[in-house]
Amino acid sequence: MTAPRHERAAFWQQAAAVRDEWHGYGTACGPTGQAVAEQALTEVYRRLGRPRPEFVWVRSPHEAQPLVRHLPTLQDLYTWVTDPPLGRRPPLASDLAASLARLRGTMDDRIAPPLFDPKPPKRDKGQPWPNQTAEAALAYGVPFVDIVRRHVREALYTSLADGFYLPGKRLLGAPGPVCWYGQQEAHWIAYYEVWRRLGLANYGSAVDAELDGWQAIARSAGWFWPDEGRCIVSARPVAGTTFADGWSITPAATG
Repeated sequence: MTAPRHERAAFWQQAAAVRDEWHGYGTACGPTGQAVAEQALTEVYRRLGRPRPEFVWVRSPHEAQPLVRHLPTLQDLYTWVTDPPLGRRPPLASDLAASLARLRGTMDDRIAPPLFDPKPPKRDKGQPWPNQTAEAALAYGVPFVDIVRRHVREALYTSLADGFYLPGKRLLGAPGPVCWYGQQEAHWIAYYEVWRRLGLANYGSAVDAELDGWQAIARSAGWFWPDEGRCIVSARPVAGTTFADGWSITPAATG
């Protein structure tokens, strides 16, 4: 194996360790760090020009539903983008979605192919890279950016979204109010943390602080529903996908 290939393999081992660490956060059960979560969420509100909200903690996303039914759905937020009502301020969820999109876009702009990448193999225009293990992709010469995207971000999304919060949302009924998923936001957090921790991207102090805040939320809270004066936050499961009130994200669950 050439020196660059050794280097790629070593960096991938570090990236895989970050992925596994964040998978642990995404599936963690037990006590929730309320003080840490509230401090990080208060900073989210501050960035959006809002004061610290009242925090209401619930035992599960199911228990939150009577408290959040008035909040906007995804379709409501889409309407705010395509046909915003005159003279009205967008709901906080709209501002938060836009803020998070800007954060991710900024970090994407600061990720570039690392110098250790070889010239990639040829492929037909518009065709994806072969669906391979990370080790096979490294040997094949797939760009490191694509390997990290598939085997960190997409792998965690499959585990945490397809395996947890998407089934949970279906159980709660659709369309439901917009929320963020706390610990299950780990799929994108881990992706950007890989580049930062491996020294392959420099986001800058302001972006670092914002990413740190989302990490604090993911380590210490479950789903949350931000409203103007109140933020509803769910505790994490107590075991597997079962919460303290007995609600469980399983095919047999009835809520």
